Amino acid sequence: MIHGKKISIVIPVYNVGDGIITLIDKIPDFIDRVYIVDDKCPINTGKKYENSDKYDNRVKVIYNNTNLGVGGAVKVGYLESIKNDYEFIVKMDGDNQMDPKQIEKLIDPLLEGYSYSKGNRFLKKHKIKNYPLPRLYGNIFLSLFSKLSSGYWDIYDPINGFTAIKRESLIKLNLNDIDNGYFFESDMMYNLYLDNNRIKDVSVEIKYFKDQIQNMSLIKESSNFFFKNLSRFFKRIKFTYFNNNFSLGTFFISVFILSGLFTTFYGGSNYMYYRAADIFAPTGIILISSISLLLKFLSLAFSLVIDNVNNPNR
Repeated sequence: MIHGKKISIVIPVYNVGDGIITLIDKIPDFIDRVYIVDDKCPINTGKKYENSDKYDNRVKVIYNNTNLGVGGAVKVGYLESIKNDYEFIVKMDGDNQMDPKQIEKLIDPLLEGYSYSKGNRFLKKHKIKNYPLPRLYGNIFLSLFSKLSSGYWDIYDPINGFTAIKRESLIKLNLNDIDNGYFFESDMMYNLYLDNNRIKDVSVEIKYFKDQIQNMSLIKESSNFFFKNLSRFFKRIKFTYFNNNFSLGTFFISVFILSGLFTTFYGGSNYMYYRAADIFAPTGIILISSISLLLKFLSLAFSLVIDNVNNPNR
């Protein structure tokens, strides 16, 4: 307990092994409960911890009958935390890359009024030097997609699994709507946006071990992340600017769509016609197409600015 708040930690484990023993040994005293969620782990990580000589009485191991995926395992821990009235719920991975000493940094924003805090490995430039380049470039693209899908334009490092959330914010979410796989963290932000929650990035350090089993391939998951982010983006825009409210953003998005369609069909069809005829298009047609194209880009720019202003963190 810290500042009178009951705190639990949810740790999904799959192919973690003995690393979980070292991790739990470093959990701060102010943590009231630790839920290890063994997601049908083939190397029996949960049993390895229960049979260790460093067993912590704050720990409860939950065993999934089937492999639900990392997001599904986290949701199991979330529901257990909600049921037992823990006010702040921290989520961290079981691979010992995250330092439990940094948990308090994630708790502080919740005490300040934020609904959700998440780790960011890139807030300090010197930390980027030790980060594997393929993952760095992958994270840049994933962050861009996540900004579009979630609406949190000031948040970076979307797949960072070191997070904390208030119980009162978590119970408002429909966990069944949130992804069960590696898209879980990005999907959490999308769903938090729809409920107008404030999120804060917190600078954290992550350790990388060469001999660790990597359960996620960025290359394999890239297309999966892209299409899911694209789907959430269209759903968010529809909900925010058309279903839920009509605003200046609705106007500029509508102008962007209409001018885009007009430019594509009017400008495109005339271009193909006059090119096939091998003659210059009339000045009027060129002017109309140019104005439409300019209008398209201006409305896009204004739409992005307005969407940034509508960020719940503003």
